[in-house]
Amino acid sequence: MPPLDYDLIILGGSLAAREAASAARALQARVALVEPDGAEAALRLETQHQALVQIGRLIEGRSRLAQMGLSAFSSPPAWAAVRQWAEVIATDLAEETSLSQVAAAGVDVVVGQGEFFRRPHLGVRAGERTLRSRAYLLAPGSRVLLPESGRFNAKVELKTLAQTSADLWNPALSHLPGRIAVWGDGAQAVELAQALHRLGSQVTLLLDLASNAVSHSGLPGGRLTPASRSRIACLDADLRRLLLASLEADGIAIYPADTLTQVHSHAGTVKLALPDGAQTVDCLLNATEPVPDWDGLNLEAANIRLEADGLRVYPTLQTFNARIFACTSPRAARQQAQLAVRNAVFLPNRHLRPELLPMVIATQPAIASIGLTEAEAREVASQRGRDRHGAEVVVQTLPFKLNPKASMQAAPTGFCKLIARRNGRILGLHLAGLDAEEALSTVAIALQEHCRVRSLAQLPIAASPSTADILRQTAIAWQQQRLAQQPRLQDWLETWQEIRRSRSRWTQL
Repeated sequence: MPPLDYDLIILGGSLAAREAASAARALQARVALVEPDGAEAALRLETQHQALVQIGRLIEGRSRLAQMGLSAFSSPPAWAAVRQWAEVIATDLAEETSLSQVAAAGVDVVVGQGEFFRRPHLGVRAGERTLRSRAYLLAPGSRVLLPESGRFNAKVELKTLAQTSADLWNPALSHLPGRIAVWGDGAQAVELAQALHRLGSQVTLLLDLASNAVSHSGLPGGRLTPASRSRIACLDADLRRLLLASLEADGIAIYPADTLTQVHSHAGTVKLALPDGAQTVDCLLNATEPVPDWDGLNLEAANIRLEADGLRVYPTLQTFNARIFACTSPRAARQQAQLAVRNAVFLPNRHLRPELLPMVIATQPAIASIGLTEAEAREVASQRGRDRHGAEVVVQTLPFKLNPKASMQAAPTGFCKLIARRNGRILGLHLAGLDAEEALSTVAIALQEHCRVRSLAQLPIAASPSTADILRQTAIAWQQQRLAQQPRLQDWLETWQEIRRSRSRWTQL
């Protein structure tokens, strides 16, 4: 066998691929990054989407100032100004993760479509170059598909009339359409719907909440994937209800996606047949969650097969070919890539736990979720025979208005929901409220280290109010609830305090 050129070859097209290449090089591995033409434009679109969402949140903050009587709320900014600002942000951030930066770290960057070849030995062909490596990582770009067959009754019409969010950034679009319909099944759809509404458009949201999108972690026959974590249907039920209620309170009309029975164009507009009658919109956007773009990689040559639900990987992120690792979810690709690099460069002994992948929805109130939902936790406990009387899983919910920061900023909507075993082992935590995502890193570390509720209850108290305060408050409330469920412990504590009081009286004599 001829000598290998690299320790790791990354077939990229995503930000995760560039970060993985730099991370592997930092571990002194010989790394090549093969990236197709056009990847830079796709990365800019993702940054522009995030900038648009943050602008929508800033507009909501100005609205809260008006409610507090501190300023008058002006009209939303012009779309041209929003687009210009988003392009400036995309340009600034692109410099930090550009191919030149990756190459400066010592990575061999190859621009062109890469594909596997089998003979005489497994390798990658990119243009005129042939590359061979000890291990390979698939972290391609993404694409947006139409919903699965049967989800929409108007599938044929949607193929011809649907646009994607990328069309919003067309320089020829001088202003936003006045009436927009957004359909999707995950975070991107609701983020886009709320941001467009706050920029002045009338928005209709067609949301896919099909129950078969949910799989429960640890259950026989259930298959929780990183991709499914980004779907609204996988949210904790209380979070999902609050999210949808908040969107409707904003003035966004929400319909189940499968109630759309007919779509057709009429005089430059799009007509939608919905349960309460026909609606006319100017634009129909497809905001379903993106999927990895496996086209052109020639996976068959590497003995990798695509199934109906995508590319299957083991918990180590290895495919059926043990030398090839893959990132299977664009939303979780950066976390997957970091684990895959460690497994590829060292030994493949680190496992991905999909339930520990955080889900963040940048709406207002913001949604942040990690770990098991209440339904999943109770079902897992029941399957293991630990929850015969419903006491194994203890849930504590605290309203967000008890958080000083939320109250001071007139954003009391939301809650913090802590799910743990009765021994204090944390199973999941779900937040809805002002800047909820800022507190998620603390919980992620607690879950990864198998911490107990008392660790959250002992978090330091910052001098200035912060979102993380709600974690400590909820953990203390959980402990108080657990104490109320243990009369023997209460009796012991009462006896102990009586003994202390008696000794104190004796020493004073």
